[in-house]
Amino acid sequence: MEFQVKIHRDPAMLLDKVCFLARDRVVISGTVVQGRFSGLFDGDYAVDGKTVRVFVRRKPLFVSWQMVKKGLEYLAA
Repeated sequence: MEFQVKIHRDPAMLLDKVCFLARDRVVISGTVVQGRFSGLFDGDYAVDGKTVRVFVRRKPLFVSWQMVKKGLEYLAA
């Protein structure tokens, strides 16, 4: 499932925040502009200006897509 989220901070700061918060559950590889993540969630991301596109390939069954969207919006705020 693909999500596009507006970001309200510097992309490098956002990536640092995500890496810190997800350190026990997800491995993130790539650059500030694009990359992949794997672990509890699998997918990739790409930053275009003030928008980040996140494509989630795999998630835990107990996590709804709505929860994924809300989590991404929280991280981007």
